[in-house]
Amino acid sequence: MVRFGAMLAVAAAMAPATLATLTHVSDQAGYTECRMECGIDTGCASWDYLPSTGECHLSPAEVEGAASVTGAPPPPPNPALQKLIEKYTAMKNETCAKVVPQAPTLDPTDAAAFMAAYGAYVGNNSEDAVYAAARKLITPAVDAFLSLPDSIASSTGLDAEMVLCAVLSDAITGGGGSPKGGAGSHTLANYAVLGPTQEATVDALLANYQLMRDMLVAGGPAGGNYGQAAEIYAAIQKSEAYRTLVGAAAPPPAPVPSLPECPEPASGTAWDDRDPSNALHRLALGVSVAHAIPIGHRYAADLPNNSKTVDPVARYTSFAHAYMNGDLDPAFPILTAFELAHAVDSDGTDEDQAWLRTTLANYAPGEVTMSYGWRFCESVHSDVQYGDSQCSKFPAGVCSGRYADIPCGGDVCGGRAFWGRFARKGFGLPTWGATEKGHASMSSWTPTGWIRQLGSAWPFCWWGARGGPDWYLETQARDNRCEFQKVLRAGWVGIARGDAPVSLRWTDDGAYDVDDHQGGLWPALAFYMKKITVQQSPAPNRTIPAALPPIVNKIDAAIARSKLPMPTANITTDADGNIIIPAAAFTSKNRSASVSIQRSFDSGTQVEHGGCSSPVGPPCFYPLSSAWTYNFSAATAGTYFLTANFTTYHYNQDLYVSVNGAKAVEVPVFYSVGWWNQSQPLSVAIQAGMNALTFTRTSTRQLVFKEFFLWAKAPVVPKPPGNYTPAPAPPGPPGGNYIEVPATTTCKAQGIQPVSEQDCGHACYALGFKSTGDRARPNISGCFVMTTGPYAGNCNYNTNSSATCTPPCTLYGAEVRSLCVRN
Repeated sequence: MVRFGAMLAVAAAMAPATLATLTHVSDQAGYTECRMECGIDTGCASWDYLPSTGECHLSPAEVEGAASVTGAPPPPPNPALQKLIEKYTAMKNETCAKVVPQAPTLDPTDAAAFMAAYGAYVGNNSEDAVYAAARKLITPAVDAFLSLPDSIASSTGLDAEMVLCAVLSDAITGGGGSPKGGAGSHTLANYAVLGPTQEATVDALLANYQLMRDMLVAGGPAGGNYGQAAEIYAAIQKSEAYRTLVGAAAPPPAPVPSLPECPEPASGTAWDDRDPSNALHRLALGVSVAHAIPIGHRYAADLPNNSKTVDPVARYTSFAHAYMNGDLDPAFPILTAFELAHAVDSDGTDEDQAWLRTTLANYAPGEVTMSYGWRFCESVHSDVQYGDSQCSKFPAGVCSGRYADIPCGGDVCGGRAFWGRFARKGFGLPTWGATEKGHASMSSWTPTGWIRQLGSAWPFCWWGARGGPDWYLETQARDNRCEFQKVLRAGWVGIARGDAPVSLRWTDDGAYDVDDHQGGLWPALAFYMKKITVQQSPAPNRTIPAALPPIVNKIDAAIARSKLPMPTANITTDADGNIIIPAAAFTSKNRSASVSIQRSFDSGTQVEHGGCSSPVGPPCFYPLSSAWTYNFSAATAGTYFLTANFTTYHYNQDLYVSVNGAKAVEVPVFYSVGWWNQSQPLSVAIQAGMNALTFTRTSTRQLVFKEFFLWAKAPVVPKPPGNYTPAPAPPGPPGGNYIEVPATTTCKAQGIQPVSEQDCGHACYALGFKSTGDRARPNISGCFVMTTGPYAGNCNYNTNSSATCTPPCTLYGAEVRSLCVRN
């Protein structure tokens, strides 16, 4: 089974294997959903996903003295583990005890009034009393305490004691300062007991106050796994990518100058660093906290066992090089460590992400340069057809266990949301998953704040243990970095006091919910400090600077080119007599043809053809409606060899060409998986002087063309994989093959065949009716049209094979007639 080290190894040492099996976990979610299930279940210590069965196995946290779920007696205590638990618990108690006396005392009367108002607010009544009571508690003395200069560097100041207290508390409870859901209690002790190396890693972390603070500011490690996060962080720092790009002995990030929203006497250094010069350092921190619980690859069936989960060092290396190569979004270097943690946690492979960055720019450059609302993930709408995946219907190997399978085969809401998040993260932009009742969606970072996508508003979504409103509130508050530092300190005071945390699933839905009123005094105050910060702060509008040399950001360059006049595309003939036809140089097109000229991502132009429009699916009835034509002159007549330079995300697409009005022949395009490819050469007869190439299609999905070539000599073009070549459905019968018989008779009575289910939509369309798909109806059988009443013109195929009717037949009071094959 796939196991993730620390937690499971300890469980194996402590107790017999006792796994709770959840068979309801979606195969689409796979490893990621299993991980989330463990995060939701406070009793879960570790998880294991079995793709062969779709089962998620959750291993329970060990509770000393408790019987196992099998009813067996509890295992004997592990002396080494108990010693470490006692060590870290004593350290926590001692450290937290130093914090509490230094925190300001809140007025008891005002505190009681605030908690009463907090408990009375249910979402549909006024919140003014809660705000007023919270503001009254934040006296000048309290604000001065929360605004003290950063004392981390001294290692003896109050900040050092607060972060140590928060980290130890979080690790002991499996919750505390981390909003990501617990992974079981005593995570530091369970990690340190694995061996001297792990214990030394914990000791080093607990002596590194700045690293602990930065982990807390970044949202805390997944599952409260500080030991694992520290191990990953150290491994990244030793990696070749980090040593080469950041430095072998890289110093901590440079202090950020005092911010406009942080006037004195507040801290002059923002903890949530956004300095572009520190981007790769923050990337290391983001990877470390995000991967503290291993992230399973979504498509892992063909991966070796040691690759079932993402390698954090390889993930860092992949993103670091992509950033230096200018392949990531221009906003990447100003993202905080908290934001980066949600950009580097994709469950796709590094190879899939590199594939996306190249092929999306090839295939849909406008989706790479568009505004931030749908940048990179617009392909959910344009290319991921909604419905059950068709991959199982394709030849073996077309869908080969990678993210390309989603646009190739289509998917329902879950797969579409996974693709959207994958696309956004692949270019270095943060996303947060969003689950709704019976639906999967997503949310994304933009320079003007986080937005919801593919679903309803924030109050109606959640991800793991956290509700949408809590996530959105925190992201808004974090944009005012000075005020958010105060929020963090107030929260750390609450942890030191042992106050109960505010629930991550609170709502403002107007209904009383126990989650809405959880939390002790200081956590509740910190919660309302977030709300007050959002109320008083301007809307986010982060400025994206130019790339730091030597980086040349390719997306920035493409955006700049998009503002220039579209280059002119001209047909040319080279010295060898080869005719080069830019796809954008077409002479004319059918007014119904979906042909659009695009500016290529790198240079020049290309054409997207949206397929042949058909209300009943491929093949379309009128291929000429998709036609576009190139007129050109040839110096000499003869046989030329036509190839197309094209790309597509879709299988089973076709292309036909007619030369000078001759019968159209097929151009052998194929599934290119988004890469630019040339079709196999097709011999065509070209005459001296003017010629016309007219292209048509019968399939309905996008093909993108860069150029067409007419070679004077047959070129050698590598053949595509045999299973990638299209196998489109055969053309449907001509429209004249169908007939509508009177209501008083049937196809059989007339000695002709009824229209099949496969051809019913085409028959409806050919006879001028509206195909409304297959329906189970109580009487008339086969393919029929309603000819009277409010639904006149609606044409269906009756899937109820037992339906019978003696003509004339009616449906819902309307006359219906059968459609038949004329011959």
